[in-house]
Amino acid sequence: MTFQLACRITALVGVILFVILVAVPGSYTVTYGVAADVGGSFMGRRASPLFLGLAVLLWGLSQNQDRDVQRVVCICMIITFAGVALTGISAFLGGIASSVVLLAAVGELLIAVAFWHVRPRA
Repeated sequence: MTFQLACRITALVGVILFVILVAVPGSYTVTYGVAADVGGSFMGRRASPLFLGLAVLLWGLSQNQDRDVQRVVCICMIITFAGVALTGISAFLGGIASSVVLLAAVGELLIAVAFWHVRPRA
């Protein structure tokens, strides 16, 4: 795995999540066994541009050779995806989401681990 590949795969994930959340935001929450109410759909649509922005940023930085930039990007992705995974695990343990969220958490942790492995060492 390289920095470029980690960025591009994660960018693709971001684009897919953007499309899902902007087009059918309720389907995303239902996947995890959480009711798709108006508030959840509203927040999904509001969050969708964040995924698109993250995707564009990662794609644009994927070929950057500056080790300091790569290090910061890796740290940000580790925090972001480990944090999202922890919220999913917490929701499962709290009885809010079904066990399907654990599959998503594994994927999110894999992204965090990938960025951990490609981060430039000081």
